[in-house]
Amino acid sequence: MSRVIAAALVMTMMVLAPAFANWELPFGKEVAAVGITAPVGAEDFPVGPASYRIVGDNLWVLDSAKGRVLCFDAASKLLKEIAIPGLPEKYILDDFAMQFTGKDADQPSAIIVIEAMDRLIIKFSLDGKQLFKVKSDSLIQLDEVDIDSTGQFYVGDYAKSLLAVFSADGKMLREISWQSSGFVVDSDNNLNMINYVDEVGHFYVKLAADGQELVRVKLGLPEMQNPRIWHVNSKGEFLVSFIPPEGDPSSQALYTYSAKCEILKKVVFKNPYYVKRYLTAGKESAWLVDADYNKAPDQPIKFKQL
Repeated sequence: MSRVIAAALVMTMMVLAPAFANWELPFGKEVAAVGITAPVGAEDFPVGPASYRIVGDNLWVLDSAKGRVLCFDAASKLLKEIAIPGLPEKYILDDFAMQFTGKDADQPSAIIVIEAMDRLIIKFSLDGKQLFKVKSDSLIQLDEVDIDSTGQFYVGDYAKSLLAVFSADGKMLREISWQSSGFVVDSDNNLNMINYVDEVGHFYVKLAADGQELVRVKLGLPEMQNPRIWHVNSKGEFLVSFIPPEGDPSSQALYTYSAKCEILKKVVFKNPYYVKRYLTAGKESAWLVDADYNKAPDQPIKFKQL
């Protein structure tokens, strides 16, 4: 490759490189700092932000200790603080998702949060107004949530190995068998997940909003463990992480698949502890949370581009 071409490629990468490459979030009591709760006993763990999502140039954070959702710009400046309405006195916030009314929307129209202690699902507007609150008696361990542009949403129950599908007004529609492998609602309102079949390997599965199966493609990799799908972009490319055969839960391999389920890239990374949604993706890049909540507040939360 000539030096001219190489220089041109470097310049192109610099232009495409997102402006939000240096997010850094401090812990503290200030409004712009995220909260941390120290473990009470030896068997407990610290409670810090449980979930992160990227939208455009902005980082959205579920501030679990302070009961709010925060939005930071490319320079880690706080743009928005939304107190989560309807929380009980004691709560555990595990995940959140944002509803977008159009494919190109860069601001959510509503946010939905799951609270694990009382098994609550709370939907609210960006001004903090509660739109509805659902207490699910049929679910046991609420752990993940995602929502489509119409307001239909999905809640993952790890204990029952199923996804609960809810209508836009919070009524349960049906349940879907799920292997606790993550799930993603894409820009076409389809549900994407990963299934495993013994001695065959992993499959990428796509369902329409009404539950009809649209796609089932074999990915293989039967030796890999604990798959989790994280993101599906507008091109149909998707990200799936696996624990390698050695079985170290802190060591993972992230695969980028094409819309035809061909492997495009592979990256090996170490995942942080005590964070539910520790990997998030924008239009061009995936980002890994670089934090150890046991070392808070001395060490801030940073992000690594994958």
